[in-house]
Amino acid sequence: MPFIRVSYMENQYGTQQLPIISQAIMSALIQHFTVPEDDYFQVFHSHKASEFYYSRNYLNIERSDGLLYIQIALKSGRSTEQKISFYGKLAELLSDTLNMRKEDIFVVLVDTEFEDWTFGNGVAQMIERPDNKEGGISMKHRKIVLNARELFGDIAPSFVRYSEDVLFEDVWRRAQLSLRERSLLTISVLVTGGLTGQLPYHLRLAKENGLTEEELIEALTHLAFYAGWPRAASAIQVAKDVFEDNS
Repeated sequence: MPFIRVSYMENQYGTQQLPIISQAIMSALIQHFTVPEDDYFQVFHSHKASEFYYSRNYLNIERSDGLLYIQIALKSGRSTEQKISFYGKLAELLSDTLNMRKEDIFVVLVDTEFEDWTFGNGVAQMIERPDNKEGGISMKHRKIVLNARELFGDIAPSFVRYSEDVLFEDVWRRAQLSLRERSLLTISVLVTGGLTGQLPYHLRLAKENGLTEEELIEALTHLAFYAGWPRAASAIQVAKDVFEDNS
């Protein structure tokens, strides 16, 4: 759900170049932030020289009058690695398609939350609703809260970093499966392996991702016939404790 504003000095870019800039931004967003192709909202503003100011060499970057200010408001939760990759890809695309100087590509990402958006009708469409069970767009970029940093940050900082930046900010956000589907798969693997230590966290996460308690118990019952009765029984007891604690 990004909203993009692009500002530039008049006469620097014209009607042939602006659509190319627009598509380059969108392509980089799709590739690195998994933005849906039809989530496409951009505005371009040209400014007179008396309205457009910049430092020509701040941070030892030599800018010119071809400077583009690109401001992108989007849902919070993207990792540092995702953002850095996005910057690099966008600069590469603009340089390759328009022969732009990479020094003239100035990007600002503005993190927002679901309640900060309405797409029309006076409704906050992105706020999660309890009846959304399909892991749709309203869940796609919801920030997943981990406890790895509190548990292991003092002894295994790399483990925490991989958990936060790779597992939950990359793998879990791949578009081929919804968060709901990934939760169900993860719980199935944990039960099959008898790994009940991680199960309470993932049961709570599964509920946040749209699965109901009834659906989770049904999944655990189903797994009894494939993962083994004792493992399913242990998992159901864990689920019972988690659901009672949250009631």
